[in-house]
Amino acid sequence: MNCGACFRSSILTLVLCATALAQNPTATITVDVNASRRPIDPRIYGIAFGSTAQLSDLNVPLNRYGGNNSSRYNWQSNADNRGLDWYFESIGESSSVPGERGDTFISSTQAAGARAMITIPMLDWVARLGPNRSKLAGFSQAKYGAQTGNDAQWFADAGNGILKSTNQPVQNNDPNDASVGNTSVFQQQWVQSIVNRWGPATSAASRYYILDNEPSIWHSTHRDVHPVGATMDEILARITDYAAQIRAADPKTFTDLVSRGAYTYRVQAFNASKVSAYSNTVSVRVK
Repeated sequence: MNCGACFRSSILTLVLCATALAQNPTATITVDVNASRRPIDPRIYGIAFGSTAQLSDLNVPLNRYGGNNSSRYNWQSNADNRGLDWYFESIGESSSVPGERGDTFISSTQAAGARAMITIPMLDWVARLGPNRSKLAGFSQAKYGAQTGNDAQWFADAGNGILKSTNQPVQNNDPNDASVGNTSVFQQQWVQSIVNRWGPATSAASRYYILDNEPSIWHSTHRDVHPVGATMDEILARITDYAAQIRAADPKTFTDLVSRGAYTYRVQAFNASKVSAYSNTVSVRVK
């Protein structure tokens, strides 16, 4: 386009804009900031893994214990599996006291006057430790062959689950290599242990329970034990099963499902409609 054409085009644009403005006069919007005012529920505010000092300084009412490793926490052995985050290793805490991780978290949270949100595993497998609380590998190189990455510094046998020979994921691995079976009854026992130590959720140590972590990506983060993507019906079945067991041990509490991703939004829309009918008997909030 030459300069003359550009000039004519610019004039036409200005004329059209002026015409549009003349046809659409300026609108005035008035907002009454004093109308329909009501308190904000403080429970919309929270942080994850906040220390007592941080919670006190920020005056935060909720403190979340969660994340990928929480999906595989074995409260009885006080250990978890790190999944994709760290070579699918099962690693124990320094303490062998059952449930110590949760108790320590609740203690530090309560000391700041906040409420703890505790993630309850819903996967079929949680961490298993070796002799003397030694680490175990979900994808052992000695068992499955050399892999494209491994924990060279701390646990060389632990691979990333991708075979060096094919550059493809290890298939048909044994979940028992670094994990032990999990059930809703096993998790109810943990909740009961928390209630025995801290009292029910109606006490000063009131808390919430989160139903696992990001189930829509279990097949990636925890593919050593859940290599196929979770379905809507599967997640719903786990929600109702685990929520019922939690409420049996701590009747006045609430449970919540935490996840993410476009697929998850569809899952949660589906599950929310189902859970709403179920929540008359088991109080479940899906967010």
